[in-house]
Amino acid sequence: MIALLRVELDRLRWRRAVLALVALGVVVPVIIFVGTVLTSQQKSLAELREEFGPNIDNNISECQARPRQWGVDPGADVAAACTDRIRASYGNQPLNLREQREAGSGPAIIAVLAMLMLLLGTTFAGHDWNTGSINNQLLFEPRRQRVWLAKLAAVGLVGGVLALAVLVAHWTGLHVAASLRDLDQPPHALGAAYKQAVLGTALVAAAGVLGYALTMLLRSTVATLGVLFASGFLGIVSIAVGFAGSERFMPWSNFMAFVVGRYTYFVDSCFEGDCNPERHVDRADSVVYFLVILGVVIVASLATFRSRDVP
Repeated sequence: MIALLRVELDRLRWRRAVLALVALGVVVPVIIFVGTVLTSQQKSLAELREEFGPNIDNNISECQARPRQWGVDPGADVAAACTDRIRASYGNQPLNLREQREAGSGPAIIAVLAMLMLLLGTTFAGHDWNTGSINNQLLFEPRRQRVWLAKLAAVGLVGGVLALAVLVAHWTGLHVAASLRDLDQPPHALGAAYKQAVLGTALVAAAGVLGYALTMLLRSTVATLGVLFASGFLGIVSIAVGFAGSERFMPWSNFMAFVVGRYTYFVDSCFEGDCNPERHVDRADSVVYFLVILGVVIVASLATFRSRDVP
């Protein structure tokens, strides 16, 4: 099995499309990191006054006069707190690891890597069927299950290693940037960020495996992309027409719940006297959601590969 895995890793290494996707998996996160660091570099009050004029000082004065209306604790240093609040209100947010983890660069990079690895798994399996090389591979190893599993392991390993390296480097870089700027971070912010890196690694590897398994089932890259596109389109339509509760089953909702911990959405209808419009998708719910999808596709893909004729 190890020998087969090495062969599949070599085949991945020699595929130009795979190398291009891996390169994008490095370049795009680097661009996101640089953009995050640059856009979170706070401007001084003098720079903001030059850009926005006297509105800055007027807003600071109003905040100091009525701090509660601006969300400032009257018992704190009102002058400093109001200055920070007004600076932030003009898009001058400091670098905050918690904010980046919950709705910033963290989920964005994981989403990009997941889509790229989904394409990697799809193009890797689709190439074997399109060129007919799967026939030659089975001549050397007739036990189909071993071949199928070796390919799956190779795709998952590449996606997992890439995601772990990129995500750990991203959060380490943001932590260093925040330290150099002497910015205080929430307690355990870095630990929570590294936890998200591990969760993101699992999700990215699973995305590559899903793309591979679905393409081995459908035996066509185009068919796989069509199914994924149609699923996303139907999800958008169901939300647009107001189908109550449909957001609970959307990939994006479960993605955010998995990488952040919880996803909140709102519904307009009441169910059994409960008129609270707020609904939640927790990480445990998202784990079940993704495992069911992945399990069904893997079982169907492996079963058909073992039983169907190979053209």
